[in-house]
Amino acid sequence: MAPIVTSAHVARISPPVWRILLHSVLFGLALNIADLLFNFYLVSLGYGPDTAGLLSTVSRGAGMLFGVPLGLLIDRVGAQRAIIAALATYCFGWIFMLQATALWALIGAQFVIGASFLMATMAVTPLLASVTFDRERTNAFGLNASATLMIGLVGSILGGMLPTLAAGFLGVGPQETAAYRLALSVVIGLSLLAMLPLLRPLPLARERHESGLDAPIAPPLPLRRLLRFALAGLFLGIGGGMILPFQNLFFRTQFGLNDAAVGVVLAVVALGMGIGALLGPPVTKRIGLRRGAALLRMWAIAGMLMMLAPALLFAVVGFFLRGLFISASFPMNDALVMRYTPINQRGMAASLLNVLWAGGWALAAVISGFIQVQWGFTPIIILTVLAYLLSGVTILTLRIPDEDG
Repeated sequence: MAPIVTSAHVARISPPVWRILLHSVLFGLALNIADLLFNFYLVSLGYGPDTAGLLSTVSRGAGMLFGVPLGLLIDRVGAQRAIIAALATYCFGWIFMLQATALWALIGAQFVIGASFLMATMAVTPLLASVTFDRERTNAFGLNASATLMIGLVGSILGGMLPTLAAGFLGVGPQETAAYRLALSVVIGLSLLAMLPLLRPLPLARERHESGLDAPIAPPLPLRRLLRFALAGLFLGIGGGMILPFQNLFFRTQFGLNDAAVGVVLAVVALGMGIGALLGPPVTKRIGLRRGAALLRMWAIAGMLMMLAPALLFAVVGFFLRGLFISASFPMNDALVMRYTPINQRGMAASLLNVLWAGGWALAAVISGFIQVQWGFTPIIILTVLAYLLSGVTILTLRIPDEDG
């Protein structure tokens, strides 16, 4: 089997891509620290899980409400400027969040944070596409996804240490509001640092295919065509929403694992996801970009079916394989969509991918919760399998040239 990433692959990474990767690592580190500590911060303010759930919905709702307008804005001002503006707004939202205590103020801050987070993450896809040639795009997208996922391990460890360090500096308890507030201020600092690699203009790659889609001016695609490209993301979101918000509950209820053991399982799965994101280049070279993106998504079905076995080892291996194959697939699908979308519509294409994915996730998560109460996890796993199958078939049946690269 060919190596996933070799020194030759790394040597071929251009300086603009390295700058984007550095941005993704720094911003990904900030995001993981925020994810770990924010609910603890809310508890220190006297709020409960219901408020945490409400604010999570507000953040996702902001993304769904403004996804398409933000995509249009990215196309208008350019992806690089959009990321810088989004990071500045993201920091402003967190500054307000850490000063607020009233629920209405927390909701407002979370709305700003959710919308700016979405624009920052959406704009990375067209930015990477604009600085890479088609032959290197799959490798760049995979490395960026892997870097974002793998930094989660560092973020979880660092985030767990920060409240204790902050408490020692302030002379308060590690679960006091002041300790969490100082620890979360690191999120602002890292987000500001994530701007630095993108402050100087990035040189754009220009190449013309037969389709002419990399030309500075190309005929726009109709909305129905862009929606067809994004449809696979809807099914992927449905599959993710069915199982991922409840992955910790699955291992606890099905196998009686304690919190520490569940944490170990999920850390192993996160590692697999980071490794999986690097599979794109060798798979693309062997079977092509479209077939690779589709088949990897379908191979995740085998992992899901293993989770039906009443044995912990099979379930862990199956969930690991699910993460490995899905993480390999989604940057390949992003690269595929960018390949066949004109430059001046790539922000819109990225926004539709995100909006349909988020919509599918939100709908599936609600349905999954009701199903689990009545019938447990078996129908959830079956529905997830069907969603991944439909997502893979949707990619395979795209009306695009059948290329290998």
